[in-house]
Amino acid sequence: MYRDRAEPGDRTVQGKGKIKVFLVFLSLFLFAVACDDYPKDPEGTLDRVRGGTVYAGIVENPPWAEVDGGTVSGIETQLVEQFAASLDAEVHWADISGPAAMRALEERKLDIVVGGFQQDDPWKSKVGFSRPYVPGKKHVMAVLKGENAWLVALETYLSRHESEARELLAETQQ
Repeated sequence: MYRDRAEPGDRTVQGKGKIKVFLVFLSLFLFAVACDDYPKDPEGTLDRVRGGTVYAGIVENPPWAEVDGGTVSGIETQLVEQFAASLDAEVHWADISGPAAMRALEERKLDIVVGGFQQDDPWKSKVGFSRPYVPGKKHVMAVLKGENAWLVALETYLSRHESEARELLAETQQ
């Protein structure tokens, strides 16, 4: 005989549907909670730098990075100065050799290092590198490994100012 209603204890398709809907919403809620503030900076570099100071290492390598009597110049130094200004920050430059600069970066004494590095540099396994900032060139900037919000902010700035980087490069090749 056919029943019009479910009896207590019956498992109905309708009940299973409610459970599935609940599980979907629970999954979405947990996913949303887990995805706050990505990318993250475990050391808070981007937050610390905003309105503060960027600690930058400069490895002399014209035309990318040059030091003359305590004054820095070069394509990459100009880009870093402009990037810092976009964060309302000042740059404190440290004139330092390549290996010492990378160790200082690893030890989190510097936030960024410039010096005409290329994306296949052997230090790539120990520090982070930006993407090449001029298409067709392999030049990158070295940053703190794992400070992803810092890296994304730098790369976003560099991609938005690609034409300026090209102009700076063209000026040095004349």
